[in-house]
Amino acid sequence: MHAPDIEKLRRFALTVALITLTYSVAGISLKPDSGISVIGLTFKVSRPGLLPIGLVIASLYSLMRFYYYGFMLKKSPYRVRRDVIDSLHCADSRYIRGRKTWRGIVKRKPVPVYFGPIEFDASIWESDRTKVEEYIASFPEVFPKFAGARPSLKIRGSESFTENDDEPSMRYNADVVIPIRCRVAAIIQDIDYLSPIWLNLVALAIFFSRIWFHGVHA
Repeated sequence: MHAPDIEKLRRFALTVALITLTYSVAGISLKPDSGISVIGLTFKVSRPGLLPIGLVIASLYSLMRFYYYGFMLKKSPYRVRRDVIDSLHCADSRYIRGRKTWRGIVKRKPVPVYFGPIEFDASIWESDRTKVEEYIASFPEVFPKFAGARPSLKIRGSESFTENDDEPSMRYNADVVIPIRCRVAAIIQDIDYLSPIWLNLVALAIFFSRIWFHGVHA
């Protein structure tokens, strides 16, 4: 069974949220046997009291469905960025020494996804430069270009000695730079990705507050 198209789910959830929000904010009310015109077609509404119930159900359904397929079965853009950051090594001592929990277990402090260090290294140290080039070529583009800034990767070589080598050998690594401007653009992207959820929550909150303050038939 194939998962539904996330973009279609997103559009549906946003459409339902906007309809519910408009209904709540505008204070729309219908009388029995009222007519509604949609794209040139007129529909007769015999039981208008059921319309807000249908909107609430549709809003809750679309919200939960998008959350299930967009966050539980699929990695969100934030989760992908989090995994990329966690795979890199940061030289900032605040994120190496870690921290102690109340149980006394030392845990590594995660590097913030949005604001924090911008310089990392991949910590791969390959003797074959081609493998590092392949790593750079396959590095996921999860941080968007923004205001002239974009993530960059550069190969760095270093001489290393082993007990069996008479001469030093070259080992290669990749330096990664993720500018703050790209992280800011990621915030905007994540807010947009979350919009089917937070917009539906806002619409439902306004809907129920309207009922609370003005009564069921408001």
